Amino acid sequence: MPASMTAGAERDPCKGLGCMFGDPRGLLGAAALAAMALKNGGQNKAALDALDPKPGESVLEIGCGPGMGVRAALKRVGRAGFVAGVDQSATAAHFAAHAVHDAVRQGRAVIMRADAADLPFREHLFDRAFAVNSFQFWPDPARALREIARVLAPGGRLVVTQRASSLDNPTTFAGAAAGMERIAQAGALLKTQGWRMIDERCVPDGARLLAVSIVAEAPR
Repeated sequence: MPASMTAGAERDPCKGLGCMFGDPRGLLGAAALAAMALKNGGQNKAALDALDPKPGESVLEIGCGPGMGVRAALKRVGRAGFVAGVDQSATAAHFAAHAVHDAVRQGRAVIMRADAADLPFREHLFDRAFAVNSFQFWPDPARALREIARVLAPGGRLVVTQRASSLDNPTTFAGAAAGMERIAQAGALLKTQGWRMIDERCVPDGARLLAVSIVAEAPR
């Protein structure tokens, strides 16, 4: 069985410079994924701290990129837990599958190419889910959140984390200037769909960046 799998039909390729990060392909996409692996550590930690997965639980990452978030989540849930990662990019899924190859081989992880709005999992499979710096790349965020609610257990927790610019020392690095706006959009959609809002967190990620997270509980 391959370490990464594809679900659903081919999708139209993302267009524009930002798609190196949203739908990485080819050599430029590989470079973007390498940059994510180096730069997203603080963002992944902030998301998982807010998610607070317990040993033995099942966790889903939406937009898993190079797989560093999946790897970090595996450490949190332990050998009795399970972590799945999905990404709309075949290149990202390939990178992520290699990052957690041993866990995939042991049946503790799976990496799939799939859209957030069409998740290839049965209902109520996961205890928790998280997304780091991927919300802005979902073609249909409202549908994606309904899909996440479907695959989460009733009352399961979702964390959406975005990179944002420091107010005191602003930067436009990697879309940080729009981070707060994206979190606000995610929060508004979650409330509209009946998710219970649990918390909002903002922690430093270096001198000029923030990791802003919104924590919500799936409708019961």
